Amino acid sequence: MGEQLRGRLEVFGLADLLQWMELNRRSGRLTISRGADRRTLDWQNGEIVYVSGSLPRHRLGVHLLRSGALPAATLYELLARNFTRGPNLSLQVLRGGHDTHEGLSLRIEELARRLLFEMFDWHDARFEYDPDCPVQPILRIGLSMRGQALAFQGVKNLDDTARGRPRRPREDESDPREIPFDKDQVEERFWDLLARAGTSIHPDEARRLFGTFEEFSRRVRGLVREGPSMRPIFEDSAGMLAEILAKSPFDREAVVSVAALAPNLTLDLLTLANALVVDRDNALATAPEAIERLGSRATAVLVERLTASDFPRVPETERSARAVRRASIAAAVSAGRYAERFGITRERGYTLGLLHAACYSDLFEILHTLEFPAGPFRAASIEAYRRILGARLAETWGLPFDFQAVLADDGTDPSAAASLVRTARAALPGCALGPVSREPVDPLWSEEIASEVQMVFEFLGLGTVKLKTG
Repeated sequence: MGEQLRGRLEVFGLADLLQWMELNRRSGRLTISRGADRRTLDWQNGEIVYVSGSLPRHRLGVHLLRSGALPAATLYELLARNFTRGPNLSLQVLRGGHDTHEGLSLRIEELARRLLFEMFDWHDARFEYDPDCPVQPILRIGLSMRGQALAFQGVKNLDDTARGRPRRPREDESDPREIPFDKDQVEERFWDLLARAGTSIHPDEARRLFGTFEEFSRRVRGLVREGPSMRPIFEDSAGMLAEILAKSPFDREAVVSVAALAPNLTLDLLTLANALVVDRDNALATAPEAIERLGSRATAVLVERLTASDFPRVPETERSARAVRRASIAAAVSAGRYAERFGITRERGYTLGLLHAACYSDLFEILHTLEFPAGPFRAASIEAYRRILGARLAETWGLPFDFQAVLADDGTDPSAAASLVRTARAALPGCALGPVSREPVDPLWSEEIASEVQMVFEFLGLGTVKLKTG
């Protein structure tokens, strides 16, 4: 075996994989994925030092809440620090005296064992070993130097549980949530998008462009694999939040009005408030709901961290960020107006519009570091990966399913939420990013919406509203 190792468990089973890692005293990170379910095993010198998963029910915060170890209010405060580049949750629990080293180790060991044993029937999963991934052992979770014992116990557990029930195949063998970033998939997507763009290209130029596209795909893949984190806000939003913090007592309701003008702040509030939600059918959808769930203390901690000098800000002069903000606010105001026609509350409709362009920010940030020539092919690449990112990041952020439909919409999603946002964007196409579909809009409403949006743009220094493209 080489240093880099990847494959499928149907060829190289989990029991063999664990034993190989242990006997060869490997260090680094072993990632095992099946659809959106991704488990990571951190190793040091052949010892398992940490196990984590990507689904909400796998999160340490959820496990600590369910086990009664910490109350939700405390967890939200700790997660607010963790998601803003602070210490990880385990360290904060120990440093804050919320649990003992031994007690927390036992709780994490319980979660780790469950995540491991669930994988022994994953015959169709993919695995990837990265020996260069830095590992920070904080706790000795009781699984070190026991890879063979774990393998034996896991197979035994699987056999015991399988005795009383027939094995059923996965409902969807072509899980659409699989991360489509294999080499052959990236190459196929490149030629497909190039054909759609309808641009003739010299073979030498095609090879150079493919190299850029491959790197673009690799960076997007990295975004898909990242866990929840808070996004930076604009300087003007930070200034307004600082004024709220300066007043005593802290007025958490005042944060709502700032969030209405700041897509990233709204997303941060929802990501934090939904971090302990396992069933996304019950996920929160608006800033007022999020603040009510978080409470004053956790909201204040989040605001303090977002406005802190060591946390990044979005410069007012950043052109792509301004374009995303313009598109977001214009769609939010319009969606709030049209929401009731689609059976959606005004507040939820506003938030759907406000967050619809969130993935553009990530993609534009990647493009800033690449020599990716502008044109039809780059535009098609952005749209293709926006939909992939939208589906996966909605899960990471813990957003409700109607938000996922909007973020991943290719212009054909039949849901009320996606239809609403398409209509909202069509009302002010001159402010929109990406292709705008032909949706029936009320001309009189469009003028009224444009007037309202113009007032917001003037307040934020975002220029003028254009009713039409071109």
